[in-house]
Amino acid sequence: MDGRNPQRIQKHLEDETVQQRVRQNILRGREDLTVTIGRASELSGFSISQLRDWEKKGLLKPVRPELSDAKSATGQRQYPISELDKLAIIRELIDEGFPPGAIPPNIEEIWTSLQGSQSPTNINVSMPESRTSSEAGSNKYLPINKRMNMAYLDHFYWRFYASRALQLVLTLLAEDVLGTYSGLILPAKESYDRHIPDSSNLAEVGESLVGWLGQTRSFCTLLSPAPSFEYPSDFQILPLLAEGEQEAEDPTLVVVQRDEVSKLNLTRDVVETARCLLKPLYEDKWKWKKYFGEGMQDLINPGVDFTPRLPDRVLTHLTNIVVRLGGKNSDGEDRWRFCYILLPENQTLPLQQRSLVIRAMSRHVRHSVGVTTLTPEKYRTSLSVRAFQSGHIVYRQESSPEDTTLQFSEIEGPVRSNIAVPIGGETGEPLGVLYVTSYETNAFSPKDCRVLRIMTRMIEELLNGYNARKQLTRNLVDLIKDPETVDPSFREFWSENDFIRDIEGLLKDVQVRESYEAHGKVATTISADVSSLLIPDEISFIAVDIDHQDRIVRDYNEQMLRNLQKTIGQRIRDLLPALFTRYTDYKLYHIYGGRFYLFLRGFSLEKTKKNADRLKKALEGNVAFKQSDLLGSTYIIPDVSLHLAVTWYSYDKLKEFLETKQYQTIADVSSILYRTLDSVLKLGIDEGGNVIYGWDPETATFAAYRSDEFRK
Repeated sequence: MDGRNPQRIQKHLEDETVQQRVRQNILRGREDLTVTIGRASELSGFSISQLRDWEKKGLLKPVRPELSDAKSATGQRQYPISELDKLAIIRELIDEGFPPGAIPPNIEEIWTSLQGSQSPTNINVSMPESRTSSEAGSNKYLPINKRMNMAYLDHFYWRFYASRALQLVLTLLAEDVLGTYSGLILPAKESYDRHIPDSSNLAEVGESLVGWLGQTRSFCTLLSPAPSFEYPSDFQILPLLAEGEQEAEDPTLVVVQRDEVSKLNLTRDVVETARCLLKPLYEDKWKWKKYFGEGMQDLINPGVDFTPRLPDRVLTHLTNIVVRLGGKNSDGEDRWRFCYILLPENQTLPLQQRSLVIRAMSRHVRHSVGVTTLTPEKYRTSLSVRAFQSGHIVYRQESSPEDTTLQFSEIEGPVRSNIAVPIGGETGEPLGVLYVTSYETNAFSPKDCRVLRIMTRMIEELLNGYNARKQLTRNLVDLIKDPETVDPSFREFWSENDFIRDIEGLLKDVQVRESYEAHGKVATTISADVSSLLIPDEISFIAVDIDHQDRIVRDYNEQMLRNLQKTIGQRIRDLLPALFTRYTDYKLYHIYGGRFYLFLRGFSLEKTKKNADRLKKALEGNVAFKQSDLLGSTYIIPDVSLHLAVTWYSYDKLKEFLETKQYQTIADVSSILYRTLDSVLKLGIDEGGNVIYGWDPETATFAAYRSDEFRK
């Protein structure tokens, strides 16, 4: 045995978290002071053959009672509490990768020495919540504030990351696998035989952290000692390998339903991103038991995807709760017969045009979830449609068979009173409607209305959570392809990062050419990003920004301003071919908000001024744009004005900047050019807008231009 093993083991057992886990294992072992080998196997998680083998090697010393012992007439081995303590320590070490042969026979002495005055039979272990009330008053419980801090500051963040990482990775891999089950399995033991198990012998991988995505996109994170399936033939297992890879970097397994493997997104970028997100989970695998171990610690992120027309279990459960809240009548029957939840089929339509679809329903009603639809045209008298459009509770305390609000009497039966309660809508558009019925008259009192409003708040929270999680996992592949672009609204324009890179690229080429010319050589190896030898004799910039954007938000809204900003950018782009003869002469960048920059090559200051003036005149005035793809959604914002800035630099001026000792790097010079353009644009804001300001570095002067020429 390696002589270093006792030191390594002692170092591992010094960890306070490890000690707590061992104490918990010891506590479970104390439930029986002396147990059979079968019970010891059950408590420790080791097989009987393992225990017998360790006994032969002297690691365990069970008691073999005399045959005369009435309690042990068979003479079966009995494990006293000290041996169960030792098994708890061995369990910890083997789980962390220590081979049994490395564990010394006196392991309990190492453990005891670390406990100070506490012996293995007198260890202070935090008791589980299920202990008796007489124990509840002991000081073994943590104070409430400490438990809260531990749960939030320690447990929550790791559980949150683990769950979200697994969910995002799985969604990324299985983005196109809709309406089916899929999962990720992270085996704790990376040393397991790397042959890929099939679905019938998956348990061979041993203890694993599992992320599981349901048909409705609900997600569960759990720890399984031996993962398996109820119906193994439904699933197929494969390693996390990118296309073209021969060997996986980690033991992660991907699970999909049969015939769905071809839909997995296993590009190299996706797999590399997945491995990066999963790496901390492997590094912290010793925490898996702490946060996802025994007890009800499975972490659920409820979600819903109505595409497969599957009922959502959480919403369905809430509808049954609503019926129970109505109470019983004198015959012991539910006073409220049934209820269902309706949600808009298409939220992009105007509110008055949205159809409502039944997405969840209680017992005693036979509608088809995801199919039964109330359109505003056909069911304009429906209580649900009226409640959704009005933002008020709508009810009938007594309905007759001729009541036009009852459209499904053949399915719903003899409804005598009904009520429709909007879900959400207090601070925005409603999310849906909760519809409840009764076979009795006057079934909905003011108290009932309040209860139903509370229930709609719960449903609203759930739906908002669904929408937020759906937004979180939307377009993940686009994120991989273009990580710099967060808002896709302005993806068609070059970005501020591109602007800085292009300026620095030009300056670098100037610097390289000067270096070659200084040594009497011809410049032949200049950056390919900026037209090699075609470095212009002069460059200029035009900055464009919309005036009074705060007023536009105040008069309209933030979305209207964003639509206006994008429209201005598109109009600038469309005007450029008429202003400049060659596409290589210019480049358009969206910086932020309504601010756009033009990088021009080979234009004099006077030419740039004239083009800025032409650009301003073409952009200002009434601006029309579409709010959506719906017919009649075009909107016009009148009297839009802009302020522009112009800066210009000769080739010699750029060389001068690069040779000035004050500017030590290309980034310093780039920053000067960028800040100057910003400063000139701000002069237009200070002027009140609707103006062009210019800066000439040769004369170091500013000029404001309103009509035909700049004036000082």
